[in-house]
Amino acid sequence: MATEIIVPKVDMVMETGTFVEWLKKEGETVQKGEPLFVIMTDKSAIECEAPATGILGGITAKPDDVLPVTSIIGYVLKEGEAAPAKNSQSAPSAPSGASPSPEPPQAAGQSRLPESSVVQSDQAEKLVRATPLARKLAKEMGIKLENVPGKGPRGRIYQSDIEAYLQNNKVTAPASQSDSTTPASSVSVALPAANLNIPLPNARVKERISLKGARAIIAQRLSYSSSTIPHIHETISIDMTETKRLHERVAPVIKEQTGLKVSMTAILVYAIARLLKRHPYLNSSFTGEEIVLWDDVHIGVATNLDDYLIVPVVREAQNKDLREIVDTMASLLEKARSKRLEPSEMTGSTFTISNLGMFGIEDFTAIINPPESAILAVGKIIDTPVFINGNVEVRPIMKVTLAADHRVNDGVRVARFLSDLKGSLENPYLLM
Repeated sequence: MATEIIVPKVDMVMETGTFVEWLKKEGETVQKGEPLFVIMTDKSAIECEAPATGILGGITAKPDDVLPVTSIIGYVLKEGEAAPAKNSQSAPSAPSGASPSPEPPQAAGQSRLPESSVVQSDQAEKLVRATPLARKLAKEMGIKLENVPGKGPRGRIYQSDIEAYLQNNKVTAPASQSDSTTPASSVSVALPAANLNIPLPNARVKERISLKGARAIIAQRLSYSSSTIPHIHETISIDMTETKRLHERVAPVIKEQTGLKVSMTAILVYAIARLLKRHPYLNSSFTGEEIVLWDDVHIGVATNLDDYLIVPVVREAQNKDLREIVDTMASLLEKARSKRLEPSEMTGSTFTISNLGMFGIEDFTAIINPPESAILAVGKIIDTPVFINGNVEVRPIMKVTLAADHRVNDGVRVARFLSDLKGSLENPYLLM
């Protein structure tokens, strides 16, 4: 009997995956457990194994197809066996970045959807096929599920369908009925339309690159974060003299013990993991109904691979010494490059560090990775003349900028964390 090849659900929140490539050709023999195809989640590209030994046949997935989890994309056949007839559930869905036609976009000046699309009908809602995450987001944004085109089997609505609908309609989140003292304007969230019909420049076209695959997922996620999370940014300059001196002393020892280089990012992970225990609101998540303060510190380290970004996670970093952090980061990077990261190794971060100093970037701001409440942008260490006790000295100065969710943190809370970070890196021996 033919063995189905399905799109795996590699984490709890995954609803669709972007197909990257087959690692075997149709008609070739495959062995159970060997890499068969590559699927892109919102975090990384993952090699998926053959579910059985046999002959690959009946494949339907093509590069850049966006596929619902558990959809059938091919079969492992026995010798002489034919693939079953194709069905509607194995057909690829439209890309997640596509406009959810045929519903027309709202007018530019319209701040809310028509009343009929906001008022919920419990009976009608139950008849609509939708995932729990999609229902939750639709309820939070006051959207009637019947108005959202679903890309899943038999029109099933995924969270990505809701997000695409939000991007194509300017929606204002309704005020909580339980808070009669809060004006609606103070809790509204306006999302920009995906297409403002702005004319393109009158210039010759060099190339047109479709928004698909990992880049489409990144665009969707970051647009959602930027549009729904009120960011607050604060920057501080840090004298890295003592941290560099510490690095010069411990790096040779750790390299001798492990064979690995000690990066400045690893030292930052070590320091921040300890500081966040004293600043729990920056190690938290906002759910819409409550603020969750996390006891564990899972630090995501933004990493560039080819043409997309992933965020491997150093889990329970607060319990790791510097050598363990260096070893963990090296292992995660090697697995990311070879597309062998496990779902648990690239999801579940509670705080993210994005370091662009190695590219010469002096300072920048980053977009929060939901459901986290903060992200630290790290710039290049630059030799800078500064006044020390009335004298001008050249010191290695590094600028960092913290972006925090203003629904969870205020300016003073952010400033206290940055001040604490500055003190720790200017006297890092206290962290050892």
